[in-house]
Amino acid sequence: MSVFNQFRFSYDDPSKLGIELTDHDPQKKDYENLKSLMMNSVKITEDIFPEIYKSIEKVIKKLNVGNHFNFFITSDHSQANASCMSTPRSGSAEIIFTSKLIELLNIKELEFVIAHEISHYYFKHANYPLPENAKNRVEFLNYLGFSRFAEISSDRIGFLGTDEINIALKAMFKLMTGLGDQHINFNINAYLDQFREVKDMKITSDNLATHPSFFIRMQALIWFSMTHEYQDYINNNKKGTYRLDEIDQKIYESLNQTSGLERDNLNKDIYNRCLKWGSLKIFLNDKSFSKEEQKIFEKNFGLKDMEKIKSLLKISNPEQIEKKISGILKEGSALMHSDKNKLINEFKNIINHYAEEKDKSELISYFKNSLNI
Repeated sequence: MSVFNQFRFSYDDPSKLGIELTDHDPQKKDYENLKSLMMNSVKITEDIFPEIYKSIEKVIKKLNVGNHFNFFITSDHSQANASCMSTPRSGSAEIIFTSKLIELLNIKELEFVIAHEISHYYFKHANYPLPENAKNRVEFLNYLGFSRFAEISSDRIGFLGTDEINIALKAMFKLMTGLGDQHINFNINAYLDQFREVKDMKITSDNLATHPSFFIRMQALIWFSMTHEYQDYINNNKKGTYRLDEIDQKIYESLNQTSGLERDNLNKDIYNRCLKWGSLKIFLNDKSFSKEEQKIFEKNFGLKDMEKIKSLLKISNPEQIEKKISGILKEGSALMHSDKNKLINEFKNIINHYAEEKDKSELISYFKNSLNI
């Protein structure tokens, strides 16, 4: 098993969004992007940047991957950034470092960034939909969540590229502060005390950044370094403190301190609304709402909702009810793919019990089309 499959953050699961991670096509290249970079940046070669080139080769060997990359340095003295540019099916990628980043990090710290960016290509994160392309709030928050999950996965591979937790953490600290060694007395515990203060203040945030805070990322790496699975990977006699699935849950809870809570609440609300109104669609398919069906509806959604539905049915015609159901299911099309499949399974169960045989296939198709499956 590759390190990418072994240590991927479990919530960084593209199947939940219904994303098909197609294999890289070795014949497919993004020549336009490469041409632009060749004209405006400097390619990292052994002749021009020997130390950086050696570090790239070292990381590629350590991760046991092929060199499908073109590395560049671009002039930018204001931001210490790195990026991996790849079209979803491309057989290669361009990794760009700003001059500020090169000046800020020492060669070992740079290896963390190199491995981090390489991992984006192998995790196929370029396939993920961009938050700015979302159709509505819940889809935006779902896409945003996956942007953050992707960074947790890539940080782990960045760490494996260095094999030293303090180097990975110091690289992150420098990237957060923008300051070099001459200004820093690196004390990770003192820094994380600031994070504990924030947690104690119980501040809820609507931060909409695509990357998690460095507080969370650094804590996540520390937890990862303490897992049984990582200790086994480095053949350490230590057994580790946590299981990998335990720290994945802890990291997810930390991420939810920002917009994650809103995302979860919105998804749950839309899911429950779809289930409720989709159930009503099934019950009304024979143009009636029998006493038995009303009891089932009340059992699943409560007396209050049952009374509201009965009142609505008295004052509305079938076309209005159908429009209401259709609108709510359209909202459900923004749910994660895994949630939509779960909904379909719940609808199938209700359909099998309460729909006539001749209507079952048509109803299932209706729900699949409405949820955009």
